[in-house]
Amino acid sequence: MERIASLIMMLCVFCISNAANYLTFTAEEDSSTFGIAYNYLTPDVQYSLDGGETWTELAVGDTILLAKKGDKAHIRGYNEGGLGSNGKDNVHFIMTGAIAASGSVMSLIDGIGLSLKIPKESCFWYLFENCTSLTQAPEVPATTLSEWCYYGMFSGCSSLTQAPELPATTLADWCYRAMFSGCTSLTQAPELPATTLADWCYRAMFSGCTSLTKAPELPATELPDSLFMRSGCCESMFSGCTNLSEISIAFDKWNDNTLEWVADVAPTGTFICPKTLALEYGISRIPEGWTVKYIEDMANYLTFTAEEDSSTFGILNKNNNPDVQYSLDGGETWTALVKGDSITLVHKGDKALLRGDNPEGFSKWYNKYSSFTMTGKIAVSGSVMSLIDGTGETLVVPADYCFYSLFSGCTSLTQAPELPATTLAERCYAYMFEGCTSLTQAPELPATTLADGCYTFMFLGCTSLTQAPELPATTLADGCYAYMFEGCTSLTQVPELPATTLVKSCYNGMFKGCTNLTQAPELPATTLAESCYAYMFEGCTSLTQVPELPATTLADACYAYMFSGCTSLTQAPELPATTLADYCYNFMFKGCTSLTQAPELPATTLADFCYYSMFSGCTSLTQAPELPATTLADACYDFMFSECTNLSEIRVAFVEWKDSSDQEDNTNCWVKNVAQTGTFYCPKALPLEYGLDRIPEGWTVKYIDEGTGVNDAVASVTTVWTDGNTIYVRGAESDIEVYDMLGRLIVSKRGGQENIQISVPQKGIYVVKVGTETHKVELR
Repeated sequence: MERIASLIMMLCVFCISNAANYLTFTAEEDSSTFGIAYNYLTPDVQYSLDGGETWTELAVGDTILLAKKGDKAHIRGYNEGGLGSNGKDNVHFIMTGAIAASGSVMSLIDGIGLSLKIPKESCFWYLFENCTSLTQAPEVPATTLSEWCYYGMFSGCSSLTQAPELPATTLADWCYRAMFSGCTSLTQAPELPATTLADWCYRAMFSGCTSLTKAPELPATELPDSLFMRSGCCESMFSGCTNLSEISIAFDKWNDNTLEWVADVAPTGTFICPKTLALEYGISRIPEGWTVKYIEDMANYLTFTAEEDSSTFGILNKNNNPDVQYSLDGGETWTALVKGDSITLVHKGDKALLRGDNPEGFSKWYNKYSSFTMTGKIAVSGSVMSLIDGTGETLVVPADYCFYSLFSGCTSLTQAPELPATTLAERCYAYMFEGCTSLTQAPELPATTLADGCYTFMFLGCTSLTQAPELPATTLADGCYAYMFEGCTSLTQVPELPATTLVKSCYNGMFKGCTNLTQAPELPATTLAESCYAYMFEGCTSLTQVPELPATTLADACYAYMFSGCTSLTQAPELPATTLADYCYNFMFKGCTSLTQAPELPATTLADFCYYSMFSGCTSLTQAPELPATTLADACYDFMFSECTNLSEIRVAFVEWKDSSDQEDNTNCWVKNVAQTGTFYCPKALPLEYGLDRIPEGWTVKYIDEGTGVNDAVASVTTVWTDGNTIYVRGAESDIEVYDMLGRLIVSKRGGQENIQISVPQKGIYVVKVGTETHKVELR
């Protein structure tokens, strides 16, 4: 028992260690060291030099040696009340040599680094202050902040070149104050996504960052405004950033929150702002000597942003050579991107702007197109239209196949660009994101005027896509959405499809193979078109809820294969149509192995191939829908119930098996491999012929004719069928004689028994006489 307990304990430790995201110090040169300092506090801080196997308390005065470059130390702690409490009571690390931090700083709070909530104010106050040996910051993943939580956290870290991501969108007072103050090597600031600011939140955040050239965008549209005291949210934010030459803001009104925020920045630069902002200059407004550009006039370049170090991109041209240029310095200089180039985005967060002058279209045809190539992880933003007009302003796609396969096979693509065009062209977005397996969200698609095949196969095989975009168009085009989301196996939410008048193949295969889709959208259309819903949900193996299909007049192949392979579907939608079309229900529910209830089929006039293979392979179906048509059409019932292995009841109204004009069969293999026994209801006038093209062998026949009681019908019916070299006769009151095709008596049996078996010497055609009845059977 002790051994088992020990093993369980080891397993628990292993699992926790593998799940944990410990703060980690990695030596970037030999003999690097670290230690800790604190005043009145007694925090719990531990370190491990063996990958988390053993842990030792890190106390004041300890100097931990990382002897070799690459040596690592994991750091953790259990400090639910936070690490610091104010300027005097705080914890900070001490370092020598060169050390890169990684992992989550939150492992100092919860012991494993998974928490996203900072528990107390001043929590990480001055944590790495003046650690001039720190070359890389750890993750700072918290989304719920507290007052003063990151105050001066990296201030004076003069070797730090890149800031960590700061994902929080809800800020707290003083939360980022002086966080990177004096980081003189910092060249890249983090994104600051918050749109609502807090008092003093960014005060002196980057003051003295003398290597910083571009400020992070400030998306907040207004600054806090207090009646009693200034909130100081941006006070001194970039003070002393002597090389800073670009700032982009979204607020449109000045107040005292920007006191001395641009003191001692570069003498020239670009200030990007809304047109409504007053053009006031000075250290508390727009820097003197800077050029003002308005957001409304700025180009919206297609932009590639690295989400991991050393990501690359290039271009592949197939019989095509568009004008494509890229810029790695924010649009200052531009270089042609040509086939064979591999452009490296060295650091996470590095950006490349792309533009082109292609007024006649970027790609030309399915064999004359250009695609981007990528490695690593790249988020794309900005407008794809900058490849057309150079600025991303146009809203008209200029040519057919314009963006055909643009990002096809880009498994590194994590975010799609804007597709703002409102006027599309034929197949303009066809295969655009095919195989982009890291893409989780589709771009907005605002176009309401579509073109033939415009979105066909657009997201084919995007296996991580979970939500489809809205599709507002009510006027459709041929094949516009065909196979748009085929193979999007993570898709769980689909858009509304409001169109009431459909066109050829408009939804053909739209959600084919979306194996996680459980509910289909409403389909209100009453005017259908050829193949409009064909293959729409084929292979959606999780689909359990289907929409109403209200149309009463159908179109050729309109529902063909619509729910084929939907193995979770138990009930079919109502099918009220009375006017059918060729192939209209062709394979509609093929392979729906859970389907237990078929819909009514009220049509009395059929069309060629209308029900062809409609329920084939529906192995849970026990009762067929009534078939009220009295006259058949070419191949109308062919394979209709083939392989419905549990089907045991069929009702028909027709009286001839073959078409009276061409004598062609219309029930080929329609009951192949149904249940071995069952009931076949039919008019008395229908010839009692058996086999996989007729009445299932082994089934009882009952007549539906008016005035004929069921008991009388059953009593007057002799059923004959075959299996192997045996002829079976049921309900024979008279003696039985079996003849071969030469008229020779082969065998005779006395009647009066419920079931009689007759063995014959070989396969072939035989005539079975029962009293005055004659039955022809074939043993194959």
